[in-house]
Amino acid sequence: MRPVYLIFLILILLGCLVPEMKAQDNPVISKISFVGNQTLRKETLLKQMNTKERAFTEKLAFWKKNSGFSNFALDEDILRLKKLYQQNGFLDPVITYELLPNKKNTKLKIIIHILEGNAVNIGTIDYNMPESLTFKPFIDSLDKVVPIKPFSRFRDESIVLTEKIIHDHFSSQGFPFVHTKKIISLNERLKTADLEFSISPGNKTYFGEIKVLGDTLIPRPYINKHIKIKQGNLFSQIKLEETQEELFGLGLFRYVTIRALMDSVINNNVPIIIQLKELPRWSLKTGLGYGTEDKIRVSMLLTRLNFLGGGRTLSIKGQHSYFIPLSIETKFIQPDIWSKNLDFIVNPFFSREREESYTVDRLGTAVTFQKNITKTTSAYLSYTFGKDKVKLTTITPLEEAEDPKKRNRNKSGITFGFNGNTTNDLFSPTKGWKIDGTATYMGIGFNTEFHYYKLMAEVDYFHPLLEKVIFAFKFKSGIIKSTQGDVSTPIEDRFLMGGALSLRGWGRNQISPVNEAGDNLGGNSMFESSAELRFPLYGILSATAFMDVGNTWQNSWDFDLNALHYDVGLGLRLKTPVGPIRFDIATPVLGEKFSAQFFVTIGHAF
Repeated sequence: MRPVYLIFLILILLGCLVPEMKAQDNPVISKISFVGNQTLRKETLLKQMNTKERAFTEKLAFWKKNSGFSNFALDEDILRLKKLYQQNGFLDPVITYELLPNKKNTKLKIIIHILEGNAVNIGTIDYNMPESLTFKPFIDSLDKVVPIKPFSRFRDESIVLTEKIIHDHFSSQGFPFVHTKKIISLNERLKTADLEFSISPGNKTYFGEIKVLGDTLIPRPYINKHIKIKQGNLFSQIKLEETQEELFGLGLFRYVTIRALMDSVINNNVPIIIQLKELPRWSLKTGLGYGTEDKIRVSMLLTRLNFLGGGRTLSIKGQHSYFIPLSIETKFIQPDIWSKNLDFIVNPFFSREREESYTVDRLGTAVTFQKNITKTTSAYLSYTFGKDKVKLTTITPLEEAEDPKKRNRNKSGITFGFNGNTTNDLFSPTKGWKIDGTATYMGIGFNTEFHYYKLMAEVDYFHPLLEKVIFAFKFKSGIIKSTQGDVSTPIEDRFLMGGALSLRGWGRNQISPVNEAGDNLGGNSMFESSAELRFPLYGILSATAFMDVGNTWQNSWDFDLNALHYDVGLGLRLKTPVGPIRFDIATPVLGEKFSAQFFVTIGHAF
């Protein structure tokens, strides 16, 4: 048996040595660094290279074979880097590399030395056009929008972009057949490049006959309200794009295509074809999910488009979760009621909400006028009438003496709201901002028991930092204050904090003033802020490091910034078509007792 054991031992040793010998022939690239790259960032240079550092995720996946170093690939990369520098105005860059293997020759560091040299700057910029005073305003306005300026560094990308801007500039003002020819005169001694753009505008062109095609029952007058072009107006490519975007934004069409028939121009009039494909009249969307706070979530949305004609919409939405056992709301939308982009909305609703300190049944109706002001902003004015039936979990002696009928509360009031959103993605924005603000006054007639105002504001900001690293920031504050001599505000409308969407170092709604029994009463003032660094890991998996700060106080307009709660945490995000699945773990810090909280839910915290 001993020879068998000996052979087995030899095989094991060979198995260990073979990867080592292979690694010696083909070492793994542990790091790539650049020296002398004053103009272009490392991330920009690495994008041009097929030679890659060994990623962190590859280090973890030890069972996978890692691609090793190739001299041929690196030489090709150096040529691409030289071309990139030439495209950015450096005619004669000198790029060399240095290889630094470890002692066993299993790992390799690559240092790339770059001598950029002197950059070529833009000299004079001339625009040559037919001698006509009518074109002078075109040239004057061009100087304000083109990315190239005298004495700036010459870049191929800027020249190509300038040509596109010239075309779009003239095309949007009635000259879609504009033709541009560029001439670059290089002075190698002075390291300057003079630019000359010869522009032939072509004939002034107008919108011709506009045909709307497609099997749709949406009334033509309603569609015409959202068509931004008219026959006889100056041709504008921008107006065509705005029309397509607005028609599609109505939410009634599967697709909207607009074609300008440039090969069918008659007397300088361009015929336009608008092709529409209507969405199905009825649609049903269902959802099923799980979160550590609200447990099983179930939702349903039934929608009827073009309800009763005129582009109207009717929807019925139902939801169930642990904290909202039942929610049903119907929404009827009458678009363009008195003017374009002014919608009239009727919204009957019923919901049952469950908190640790109380449960509340809300039944009522909201009537809203909503106006889209710009592409990114909207405002609304809403009147709400309803009845809240409140049941307290624990009743103090003072509350026991209170008339139980007062917990069946009529509420009548108005709300003004404003929304703005410039972010670039609905589920995972990487830049832009969002702002939401509301001002509510309750206590208008109908035997309403409570009189108070409530102000809320939230600002979210997203900004890219390093390569694919996103900084996200949230600021949120609110006040509720009783009026007309009322002693208190309703508990169901006060502020509770903590949980997956708030201070994540605490459980859901654990941050609150409490009564004698220790039940959360909710605060009349609140402040909250969060900061996150979001960065990719591998594929659809990303991570975040975050910090939250905030508190809620019993008195209105009482912000004690010396009594703020702080938490820090880490999280993972798994990208899905309906938003990221979020795993967060957080703990209180700065004088608070360590207590880890773990959350699983869908969507970013903000």
